[in-house]
Amino acid sequence: MAAKIVVEAIVYSLVYSVFMLGLFKVQGARKQLYNYPPAIQKRAIERGITTQEEMNANAKRNKVIGLIGMIVLSIVITCGVNKQYTFGAGFIQSYIFFNAFSLFDALVIDSIWFCHGTWWVIPGTEDMTEAYHDYAFHWKWFFLSLVMSLPLAVIVGGIVALI
Repeated sequence: MAAKIVVEAIVYSLVYSVFMLGLFKVQGARKQLYNYPPAIQKRAIERGITTQEEMNANAKRNKVIGLIGMIVLSIVITCGVNKQYTFGAGFIQSYIFFNAFSLFDALVIDSIWFCHGTWWVIPGTEDMTEAYHDYAFHWKWFFLSLVMSLPLAVIVGGIVALI
């Protein structure tokens, strides 16, 4: 069972990453600026690329979309694939899935791709190499997610138990 959960966590991470990267591609970097390090956000506001209000609105909308995607995907795997319908199964599996994605996001998407790729660079911030290479910013969110995903896993566990 443990090996199966590991494989499912990898699949979950890849599927959810494709979903989030697709959202980024459709929306563009400007609507994803709330995910960027503070120095880049500040420059984007100074250059009139966005406003704090627009960033806040995009963050709220995208976080709701993202949370719904995370929850649905976790429930589909827990109930549809694993045929598990208890609170404990929903809680444990979703907590593993959420943090597997968070690890993949911090390591691959953020530390490798974001910090060193050009796909994410916003025009007018090209010179901000140090801010784009701010690994601590990305890893901070990984470690925070270890705690922040607990309530979300409780919600998934509850939904799974009700199914």
